Amino acid sequence: MQLALARQPSRPRSFPIVALFGKEITAKLWSPWPFLLASGACLIAVVYGSGFQSGFETETVLVTANPLANLNAIVSVFLAVLLGMRLAAGVAWEREHGTLEVLLMSPAGPRAIVLAKFAAEFVVLLVLLGIYAAFMLVAQPLGSGVIRPDDVLALATNVALVLPVMAMGLLVSCLFGSVRAAVIAYLVALAVLSALQALLLMLQQAQPQDLSLAMLFVRAGLQQAAPVLGLVSPAAPLADLGLAAVGSIVIAPSRIVAALVLTLVAVVLGGEITRARGAA
Repeated sequence: MQLALARQPSRPRSFPIVALFGKEITAKLWSPWPFLLASGACLIAVVYGSGFQSGFETETVLVTANPLANLNAIVSVFLAVLLGMRLAAGVAWEREHGTLEVLLMSPAGPRAIVLAKFAAEFVVLLVLLGIYAAFMLVAQPLGSGVIRPDDVLALATNVALVLPVMAMGLLVSCLFGSVRAAVIAYLVALAVLSALQALLLMLQQAQPQDLSLAMLFVRAGLQQAAPVLGLVSPAAPLADLGLAAVGSIVIAPSRIVAALVLTLVAVVLGGEITRARGAA
């Protein structure tokens, strides 16, 4: 019997990750959530398109080089925030229901578990954005002939900028033992970071004579912290996405690379936290 076992071919190291990824992506795509999110994204496009056409008819709308920029940003952030909330429930759900201990005893290991969950949700994001892009090309909600295939290619940049939000959800999930606590912590953290980013942008655009002495001190402090926030805050890439949508800035390749690095760091850190905490 030992000889028979010895002759069995060894599975590659990547097999546990592939198996976990297959399990995760199958469960996610067969649930109603992707269809609800896709319907929500298309509904946003329809509502935005009706307002766009109404404004265009009354000549009160400013048509930019890419009329989809604002809409693409809104849909990308909408999907990323909700998928990040799903990721915030991922590892926490396994820990709360006692299934994480079983997974940790498998050959996969904590890093593979965390990576598989993020990879599956990333694929779901790509599927949802693909459905949204197909809907935009077929339905033409902004008006017949307005949207061309090259107009939806900007979604590729959007994906890189919204990934840190999803990675933050996964990281928070690795820290908590219940789904409710993890989701609340994720939403609070995202709200606080977004508020800081919005306050910084508002104070930067304000004239010094319009601000009180206290607000001037707050602006100085936020400006000092801005380089650090730009590197570690998932809300910073979202701010870049919003500013680029309204034409205030052009997103530099370094900002895209920084967002991808932040995503990678969050996923790796989530795996290390899961390894250190175990199923407790």
